[in-house]
Amino acid sequence: MKKLLWLLPLVLAPWQAQAADLANGERINRTCALCHGIYGQGTPSRASPRLAGQNAEYLAKATKDFRDGKRQAPTMVVTSGLHELSDKDLVDVSAYLAQLDVPAYALIDVQQPGGDPAKGVKSYKECKNCHGTEGMGKPDKKVPRLTGQHANYLFQQMKLFQWRKRPHGIDPDDQALFDDLDDQGVFHLVAHVATLDDEQVKVAKSAEGRKAAVEERRAEAKARHEARRAEAMGTAPAKGSGLQITDIKQTVAQMEVKAGLKPDDVIQAMLSKAAGLNMKLVGQQYVSKELEERGEKAPYLTIVQFCDPKDAKTMVVHNPIYASYMPCRIAVVEDQQGKLWLMMLSLDMLINANLLPPEVVEIAIRVNQAMLDVMVAGATGEF
Repeated sequence: MKKLLWLLPLVLAPWQAQAADLANGERINRTCALCHGIYGQGTPSRASPRLAGQNAEYLAKATKDFRDGKRQAPTMVVTSGLHELSDKDLVDVSAYLAQLDVPAYALIDVQQPGGDPAKGVKSYKECKNCHGTEGMGKPDKKVPRLTGQHANYLFQQMKLFQWRKRPHGIDPDDQALFDDLDDQGVFHLVAHVATLDDEQVKVAKSAEGRKAAVEERRAEAKARHEARRAEAMGTAPAKGSGLQITDIKQTVAQMEVKAGLKPDDVIQAMLSKAAGLNMKLVGQQYVSKELEERGEKAPYLTIVQFCDPKDAKTMVVHNPIYASYMPCRIAVVEDQQGKLWLMMLSLDMLINANLLPPEVVEIAIRVNQAMLDVMVAGATGEF
């Protein structure tokens, strides 16, 4: 009996090692929120899928594949600090995201991408064997949830399966499931998947759902108020929930520039990347250069400004106050050790304010993603 008791900790050790720390997962998710939203709701793009409610083991494997280079997403790896996270960190943030419910006011109604849902039903018969009739996946088999996932992201992933750029499933035959579908056929399939969350969205937008959403907002506002009050009184915990700004660094997205890159290289890389993303250059301020021309020595500082006119129009039409966030600015700045950094005001404060309608939140997340892509180009010199 004593021998068995001695062996028990060794048997349990692997399970204990993987026990998720949700508080650590919440902290890590604050960087994920730059693109995926604070509730993991994602955005209708090909780059920022919904993570909330996804299978934890699937998320942990996917993030590990990105971190280890098996899947490519350089912007995500750099901006989230994914390359610095341990396996345990990935387990923590995956578990945190898996248990998240998107509040009614932040829930995005997935739109059909031009396909015919009725025609997609036939193709989905192959998918439901693993993902389930309702698209909720099978956690015990590490099969991801499809319900509520954004259509553009799903379309891109299915094309990657077809092009053999990403493995699909465990069985080799799974890789060929989409081979008989042309682009329109994929659109039909994705259109059907887009209908799987219709009932959830309907409830959220009903009178009862709107009432619940108001109550959720009030509860969150009260929690933030109490957290700020506790902090002011010196009784706040070291790690709290929600967005609590205790350091200016929390309001800024920052990246260190790769060693050897000169300021001109950094700026040129950002300008080239921005042009490809339809982010219009609207201004450049060579602050340190201007000061030097006046005879004042200063650390290197140049500010580059971008704007997407269409997105700017949508936000300003909703409320002119959002013009205060425009244009989007990235500063190239030299620190006291002579290292170059890229700094940008994080749109988290706007995205997480719970004051924006879904369509404006989608724009804010998309702009954040584009600006982060520009920053990565500048920080690495690759565009």
